[in-house]
Amino acid sequence: MAATHTIQNLMTMAGKFVVEQKGTWEHDDWEALVKQAAKMGMEPSDENKRNLGNILEAAKYFYHAAPARKAKPKPKAKPKPKR
Repeated sequence: MAATHTIQNLMTMAGKFVVEQKGTWEHDDWEALVKQAAKMGMEPSDENKRNLGNILEAAKYFYHAAPARKAKPKPKAKPKPKR
């Protein structure tokens, strides 16, 4: 299997961030995310931070617009055979 590309890791990180924050966050949360992205190799330039912010805003939109994923119902027990 091919190695995961940095962009895949970055998008996964952004998606998890939005879900864990329930679509809302404070500036300190944002700064922590930028530091986490920097550890993945993203240079914390103004342009990169702006684009990461755009990704988060798009994910936040879909977080609030999309229905929550429901847990799968438990399978029903098989009826006992009649004797």
